[in-house]
Amino acid sequence: MFKAKSITFNSETYMLGQKYKPPGFTRMATVTNIVDNRNTFSHNEGGFEVRFDSGDFLRIYSNDVVIHWEQTGGEKG
Repeated sequence: MFKAKSITFNSETYMLGQKYKPPGFTRMATVTNIVDNRNTFSHNEGGFEVRFDSGDFLRIYSNDVVIHWEQTGGEKG
């Protein structure tokens, strides 16, 4: 299994555990999770979500992103 450690989109990089103030946010928030929803078929659920400790999230509907993955279990190569 792999977990997203960071995501880069439009020259902005969001890393787990780091504080940011994304466009449209009114205050700083810490990234708690990065979710890959590209295989989700329901309406408005595709792309990626960057989730924050404030309960807010940044939804990215583009596949033009760079993801840095971290192995979470099993054998490491």
